[in-house]
Amino acid sequence: MITIQKIENKRTVGGDEAVNTELRGLSTDTKPTEIADKIIDNGSLFIEIDTGKIFFYDLENQQWKEV
Repeated sequence: MITIQKIENKRTVGGDEAVNTELRGLSTDTKPTEIADKIIDNGSLFIEIDTGKIFFYDLENQQWKEV
């Protein structure tokens, strides 16, 4: 189950509303590209609570990248 820690810095990207988010979940969870009909913005954060891995969202390529 994914937990939303923060949602901030809303902006419009190509006619869609984008939000910068901080998410936490398990490594087996599917990392989302949208939350509540809003796209996840570039630089959003996902932390896997079972592995400690950290991912940032790349909006241009619509991918979560591990750091």
